[in-house]
Amino acid sequence: MPSISRLLGVVLTSLVSFSNTFGQDEAPAKVEGFGPGHRYGLQSAPEAAANSIRIGSYNVLNYFDEVDDPALSGRWDDADLASRPGQLVALAKAIRELDADVLALQEVESREALLRFRDEHLSDMGYVHVASLDAGYYRGVEQSILSRIPITDTMNWPALSTADVIREGEGFQPVPERPELAFQRSPLMVDFRTDEGYEFTLVVVHLKSGGLAHAYRREAEGLKLLEIVASRVADEPSRNVIVLGDFNAKSEYKSMQLLVDGGLTDAMKHRIDDPSDAKSARWVTHESGRIIDYILVNEGAGREVVPRSGFVLGTFYPGDSNHYDWRTDDAPEAHASDHYPIAIDIIPEDVEESTVVAPAE
Repeated sequence: MPSISRLLGVVLTSLVSFSNTFGQDEAPAKVEGFGPGHRYGLQSAPEAAANSIRIGSYNVLNYFDEVDDPALSGRWDDADLASRPGQLVALAKAIRELDADVLALQEVESREALLRFRDEHLSDMGYVHVASLDAGYYRGVEQSILSRIPITDTMNWPALSTADVIREGEGFQPVPERPELAFQRSPLMVDFRTDEGYEFTLVVVHLKSGGLAHAYRREAEGLKLLEIVASRVADEPSRNVIVLGDFNAKSEYKSMQLLVDGGLTDAMKHRIDDPSDAKSARWVTHESGRIIDYILVNEGAGREVVPRSGFVLGTFYPGDSNHYDWRTDDAPEAHASDHYPIAIDIIPEDVEESTVVAPAE
């Protein structure tokens, strides 16, 4: 017959085992990583410099309205792509906080859709001038402009060929046997003239996305962009040109180096991009932790950039892969976009008299 002490030992062991099991069932599992909230960029936009024009850029993550576009059908039918009401509210909140005088947008369904968004969510922001042209992209999104400053001309080049670009030097990615030889999304070029006579040009871009296999295409797009800028200033060497948008590349990638070597300057080159520096998070432009959105300026525009005025405005971060999978999870209601808006301030210097401008819309 077992001793009393042995029986007590069995009972105590069972109680401990039961307690541990019960505790495991009841205690919530600890989730590692970074949860939902604010992670990247500034929490509020800095005040614009006195007498400046704020120029911004924002990829708005496939903004589609609720109106079915008959031109989009089959796999890319937009009938079920309407942006969530919560996303629209979040986008509007970010745009209001950014408070850009001229805002370049990427991933907008159409001019008509943009006007609906403006009228419903931004009617008091002064964006009376709008530009948006079909970029020739099969998914049906394009680059656009919301502006307080009058627009004098708008142009783009759907399916613009890159077959004739010349790759000189080292560091280019190999071109496949059957390459794509055109812009996936045409740049949008827009000319502006203020009431005081200051003129400038924006070239809004959304370069080819994807990894290394698509780098050759971004490199070709970059070379062709330099041609577009050169053509724009050929007859006006002092023209102020700003190239901005979603470049889908880090600053050290060849496609970006081509643009810098070709005479464009990163208006936010003062950023901190060393991940070991705690301040680097304020410069991240995409929720994946990358910097892929830029505002580049030519020599003329560069002279008018307010030093160190560039910033990234943070919006709601849905959490890292421990908390959120964009491929399978519904986006949180407060989620505006996977990109964060960016902006710089410029102070006009080259002012001319008189003006013929496009009417407000």
